[in-house]
Amino acid sequence: MSKLKAHLFVCTSCTYNRPDGTESSPEEAVAMRKNLKNRARECFSKSEVRVSASTCLGECESGIASVLYPKGEWNLRLRPEDEDALFAKLTEEAARLK
Repeated sequence: MSKLKAHLFVCTSCTYNRPDGTESSPEEAVAMRKNLKNRARECFSKSEVRVSASTCLGECESGIASVLYPKGEWNLRLRPEDEDALFAKLTEEAARLK
């Protein structure tokens, strides 16, 4: 059994203001987390890398928030278009702990 190398928590309560002034819905954060989880499943076993939903991480006022363990790295002000960069961080963290 492999040791858990990385665990990403994504707040699925977060919203943010779009450039046009409208507010996003939490469903965008839910979709982002789901996409990241599916991508992680394609590249890693569940025992190596996990992507989990979280309720409020206390940093929601400026956008989607996430925290990556075991590094303890916070990612704030995320938007759906940041998904690739966040997945790269997850992959780097998993590789670092091989």
